[in-house]
Amino acid sequence: MVRVENRDVLRLVTGRFMKMNRRRNILAVAAIILTALMFTSLFVGAESLILSRRATEICQFMSSSHAIVQDLVPSKAAETEAALEGDPDVSRYGRGMFLGSGMNPEFSFSAEVRYADENMAESFNCLPTVGRLPQEEYEIAVSSLVLDSLGIPHQLGEKISVTWEKDPVTGTCQTDEFLLCGYWEGDKAVMSQLLFVSEAYADRQCSVPDQAAIENGLYNGSCEYAVWYHSLWGLSGKTERLNREAGLMAQTGAVFEVNPAYNLLSEDSFSFSSLLLLLCFILLAGYLIIYNVFSLSVRTDLRVYGLLKNIGTTGKQLKRVVRMQALRLSAVGIPVGILAGYAAAVVMAPSLNADTAVSAQDVSASVVVVKANPAVFAAAAFFTLVTVYLSCLQSFRMVERVSPTEAIRLSESYTRLGRRGGRRNGTFCASWYGMAVRNLLRDWKKGLIVMFSLALSMTVVNEIVMLIKGYDFGIYEKTFLASDFQLDQMSGSFSTSNFQGVDSGVRRLLEACPYSETAGYVYYSPETHRMEERLKGVMERFAKEYQDYWNDYENAEWRELQETGKMRVHLLGISEAVFEKLEWKEKACSWEDFSTGKYVIVDYSRDLEEPNSYYLPGDAFHMGYESGAQKNYTVLGEAEMPYALDYPFADIFYITVMVPEEEFQTCTGIDSAMYAAVDVKEGQEEQVQRYLEDTVLKENEMLNVFSILSMRESFQTYLNKYYLIGGLLTGILLCIGVMNFLNTTAASILGRKRELTLLEAVGMTRKQIVRMLVMEGALYFAGAFVIAVLLVCFVSEQLLSHTLGQAFFFRLHLTVWPCVFMSPLFLLIAFYIPCREYRNVSRQSIVERIRVE
Repeated sequence: MVRVENRDVLRLVTGRFMKMNRRRNILAVAAIILTALMFTSLFVGAESLILSRRATEICQFMSSSHAIVQDLVPSKAAETEAALEGDPDVSRYGRGMFLGSGMNPEFSFSAEVRYADENMAESFNCLPTVGRLPQEEYEIAVSSLVLDSLGIPHQLGEKISVTWEKDPVTGTCQTDEFLLCGYWEGDKAVMSQLLFVSEAYADRQCSVPDQAAIENGLYNGSCEYAVWYHSLWGLSGKTERLNREAGLMAQTGAVFEVNPAYNLLSEDSFSFSSLLLLLCFILLAGYLIIYNVFSLSVRTDLRVYGLLKNIGTTGKQLKRVVRMQALRLSAVGIPVGILAGYAAAVVMAPSLNADTAVSAQDVSASVVVVKANPAVFAAAAFFTLVTVYLSCLQSFRMVERVSPTEAIRLSESYTRLGRRGGRRNGTFCASWYGMAVRNLLRDWKKGLIVMFSLALSMTVVNEIVMLIKGYDFGIYEKTFLASDFQLDQMSGSFSTSNFQGVDSGVRRLLEACPYSETAGYVYYSPETHRMEERLKGVMERFAKEYQDYWNDYENAEWRELQETGKMRVHLLGISEAVFEKLEWKEKACSWEDFSTGKYVIVDYSRDLEEPNSYYLPGDAFHMGYESGAQKNYTVLGEAEMPYALDYPFADIFYITVMVPEEEFQTCTGIDSAMYAAVDVKEGQEEQVQRYLEDTVLKENEMLNVFSILSMRESFQTYLNKYYLIGGLLTGILLCIGVMNFLNTTAASILGRKRELTLLEAVGMTRKQIVRMLVMEGALYFAGAFVIAVLLVCFVSEQLLSHTLGQAFFFRLHLTVWPCVFMSPLFLLIAFYIPCREYRNVSRQSIVERIRVE
């Protein structure tokens, strides 16, 4: 036997097979396009999600560097800079200094006066877009919001008078006049507005802090550094090594910390489990359609492959012929699929990055980033090729191993009646429905693949419906919004949050709103309280239960608490409208008693196995205010503030104490509230929204407004993400399932052309044959329905609860009605496709069809 070595001949044979299987080529290219589309949209979407979340966090937390250290004394700053100069992993770094808080009375926002070099200003995202950073001693660069608040035109050379807090202990402030040398567009969503002065001014005017002052929260004069590494790989290891080289230790002071925007493994940063699940899902979906297309094509052409083998073509060469066909089809399908996938990802990017807003500052629009990354396209092409290769493995083995005689026998047996499906001469097997069952069972593996591919689309639709219906807006609203509208000047950072952002002018405007029902206020003041024996006992039980899990900082805090005997107090002043929203441990108390100013309300501990009372109603409570006021109260009751109106930052050892609004103002001297909570009249939400925009926000544009309207919009946008993604995925899977069914049905009818012709010749009517073929299609879809229901019932709970349904406001409700609603569509397909295919093969007369065969 002569072995054919000519590669040109193999290419010619491959081309002839391509021409023989034009229908197969169309289906295969369509399948490859869909597979490449899914991989590309997945990878581009995942990259967009990562980059967009990173850009949003960089914008919100004002740090674009890879690592940053703050609050360094000058001696440590010199050692740190020397370590940065000698570290080979450091690409560049920036240096800055904090002088003090901006204290101009015109500022309705948090402001900080700082020195920063160009790299540090870039890290803060505050590099001047007009002009430059200060070089002369009395030059300054600020944001446009600072200029607007001072009423200064956006022109270089304008004079700016800035007052800043030079000594927080004594409250000493300094006022100087500067010349504007640069400015940039201010962002209301950031934590603080920065005012950059020159290094000469900072060195001359700022005091030199010691470590004890910094540990006590006096950061004036402290230095800071921002670092960029050569690459993002191993940020934690590089930063730990840098801390060792600089002699920085967390126990004794500040250390370099990795920017959380670059930490992909942090909580809620990115779900790699969901990415891996979708990757496997796409591999499976692509495999089902491509495998079926090539398997049926090879089986149809098996006689030809046998003849080629008979004339000297080896199995490896035939395998290469099939592989070359797959590669040619991939060369057409993959580029088209990648382009379509990128377009789909661009459309889906805003929805992919949609998330629920849980605070007023989250209402601001997030940054959406979509990049045409060549590496992502290469990954999509690679995984598509892997899917095509895996799908063709059985076809490779089939043509490589089959002998010429076996090829002829198998190709003939493909069109003969099998032995399965019941007795040949039985009444059931002689009927059209019996023959349909037997035809399905004689190649049950192929039928199972078709059923499974159809079941995937039904399952995905069902999962998407369960996912969307599982998100409970009532739980979400109750947790994050205690009233219809909430106003504050809080940020994501303690140091830049304004705990007195709702002043008396804003309160007057809120009280005058004609569309509101009630307006309530929460005031805040940090205080301390000397612990009584009962409170000490509660804290000791708490320490006994959790001390094994504490870190060094928490243990040090516990030792300090034991030594001083003073507990931190989150003192909250509340108005009547807020009092009505308290969550009582037992019996609710009356506002009439509470408003007398003789009582306090305390919270209770939920950290222990059972809710534990710090104080009981009727206990005496002595309060020594930081203002110097001293007063004895009686505990009226135990209650918790709603989450949305409570002190928003974590603390270790503290109690929350609530007093009436007037009592709080009298004893603390604080007249501005931390939160304003407005409940509106029914159906007046939009009117209140316009009123706030026209009046309150003009009074103080830095106020955050979080409303039921923005919450509903945020929640609906969050759900729209699943509508869009689920709709696209369902459409693709439905196409794959229908293509599988179409390909299988067409191949089956063509392969049984002689059989169907003979049945018609011996007396079976065309109507009966069509019924048989439709019955076969209906059986495919019935099997798909059963598989889909089984997947939903036994897999959906674990699948959703461990991937997309981890939100606290998600409640899974098992249902199969989406599968039932899809059944009429599938039955229509089961009727139309067999009828059309049989009509195409039966256009000739019976005699002509037999003669052709």
